[in-house]
Amino acid sequence: MRQGGSWIIEIHNDNINTYGGVTLVLSDVLGYTTETAYRVAGDIDRRGKVDLAPGPWAEGEKLVAALQVRGLRARLRHA
Repeated sequence: MRQGGSWIIEIHNDNINTYGGVTLVLSDVLGYTTETAYRVAGDIDRRGKVDLAPGPWAEGEKLVAALQVRGLRARLRHA
């Protein structure tokens, strides 16, 4: 697997998690304020997915795993 360069975390909408649940996970894992996390949760719901700002592979892998363990649908793709 190619690990260099920038990687984007995609968080996808699902029919399981509530706004409140997604907001809590985004705040906990990504350190977002409640307001920012709620706005991103709304974007995920309206758009079907949200792409987070690109970053290094290793950090992206850790964040995707943390999001998935908490029940969100997330994946990492090369920018």
